[in-house]
Amino acid sequence: MKAGFLKPFFIGFACGMGVTLLSLFVHQPGSGVSPIDKIGEKRRIRRAKEEEKKVDRELLRAAGFSDAEIEEAF
Repeated sequence: MKAGFLKPFFIGFACGMGVTLLSLFVHQPGSGVSPIDKIGEKRRIRRAKEEEKKVDRELLRAAGFSDAEIEEAF
């Protein structure tokens, strides 16, 4: 008796979830992609900042500052 009830229940549940997800996607098609893009953008920004710090450190070394002074500045 349980199997007779559970099978249609799960089929209905799966169809309901599918329709819900489809309707959400139709209203906001980019919602699934944007978090991935945001993560990538944050990583690009972080790498750019690290590269900028690296260039600044090299410029300070070229100007004659010691490593201790450079570490103190950063």
